[in-house]
Amino acid sequence: MFNLTPVGRYHLQVCRTTPCWLRGADELTETCKRKLGIGLKGRTADGKFSLIEVECLGGCVNAPVVQINDDFYEDLDPKKLEALLDALARGEKPKMGSQTGRQGSAPGAGRRCCWAARGT
Repeated sequence: MFNLTPVGRYHLQVCRTTPCWLRGADELTETCKRKLGIGLKGRTADGKFSLIEVECLGGCVNAPVVQINDDFYEDLDPKKLEALLDALARGEKPKMGSQTGRQGSAPGAGRRCCWAARGT
């Protein structure tokens, strides 16, 4: 995959494959468009951000996922994504990975895996 036009310093790639779509990718795309004032394949006037939708980033278990440059940000919702965009706009480097504190692909908050539920 090649970028045929210049991309922003922070190139946002919103995953659109089924698991991410089912878990809110549409809302993430709309959040980016509204917050940044750009459309898909657009770039902000200051050149900081660009936005595209992509197919499977391979982080399905922690969907929805947005890749920014080479980093994955997982378990996102619109509020968490806005905070992430704000941090990037300030020049900060947000912690990549799960934005809910999930370890790897462990069950989400408040859930336990089957072996833990059995007490073994």
